[in-house]
Amino acid sequence: MTSSADGAGRSARRVLVLLNPGTGRQTWLPSTLKDLRARGGPNLGLVVPDPTDQEEQLREAKAVVEQGVDAVVVFGGDGMVGLGVNLVAQREIPLGIVPTGSGNDFARAADIPRRHAHALHRVLQALTQHELPVRRVDAMRLKVSRARSSQSDTGPSADCIESADVLERNDNPVRVLWVANSVNIGFDAQVNQRANAQRRVPRKLRYLVALAQEVPQFRAVEFVLQLDSGPGVRQKSSLVCIQNGSSIGGGIPLAPRARIDDGWAEVSHIEPLSRAGMVTLFPVLMLRMHRLLKPLTTRQIRHVRVEVPPQVPVFADGEELHSERSSVAVGTVVEATLIPGAVLIVD
Repeated sequence: MTSSADGAGRSARRVLVLLNPGTGRQTWLPSTLKDLRARGGPNLGLVVPDPTDQEEQLREAKAVVEQGVDAVVVFGGDGMVGLGVNLVAQREIPLGIVPTGSGNDFARAADIPRRHAHALHRVLQALTQHELPVRRVDAMRLKVSRARSSQSDTGPSADCIESADVLERNDNPVRVLWVANSVNIGFDAQVNQRANAQRRVPRKLRYLVALAQEVPQFRAVEFVLQLDSGPGVRQKSSLVCIQNGSSIGGGIPLAPRARIDDGWAEVSHIEPLSRAGMVTLFPVLMLRMHRLLKPLTTRQIRHVRVEVPPQVPVFADGEELHSERSSVAVGTVVEATLIPGAVLIVD
């Protein structure tokens, strides 16, 4: 599809709109799309792949981006933001965000209104301006692979990683992708996994319900963490979290100093806690009383490598990358590199 021109000779702005399948069931969606088209008029050409088939939606989205677009707009939570970032990172294509998910942690970090009507109004105003207002933010480039007995084989370097792809190196598939907000390993990932299955629980309560259910059976496990160029350190942890934004789980400020445009990521790990300690962990974080959490350590980094034991889940932007139900008997290696200014977002 090609861009058309209006009477003033300006080319129509071509915009890819991606809807979360859950968003597609919302009653306000038809009026929202109508509003988008009406407000944009002849100067806004919308491409809206059908969200009911996620694989087909992604295939069409990739094809549209390759053909050329002026912006991508996503409706959804952190998972949809992550999808958008994988389409636009280092491509100089602005990303507009209308948060309609249960967590919306990246939107929170980016100071985007979390009421979808307000966020949509902001995006529409930006898209109809002659010069699209944007700002540059950081993103994390992630590599996930199976652990090897020989640690000298570290897989492809960060410089050769392609976004949202899978590379084969010998017999070890290496998944590489972009992450907008956070990579969650251990307890928080297990809570995410359970929350995603809570279909009958209201979306805003899923994380808290899953948290209460997960605490009684949780056990700390041993990870190996290597921060930047330092040595790998083996230690037991309840949780390992790599963050670009400051919050996880729908507003829990695990790393309150984190900023999405400061050129740093933050990695947190929490030493083994009792069940009582796990129960009080997130309320204490919500109250921003981090000084009381002696087992919590948070450090600024630009690169981190984590060796994850078998059957420990790994999530990125709320989406599962590795399941605790995996039958693979070896662990997982997760490497994250902070890339400053990798993404343009509509401001």
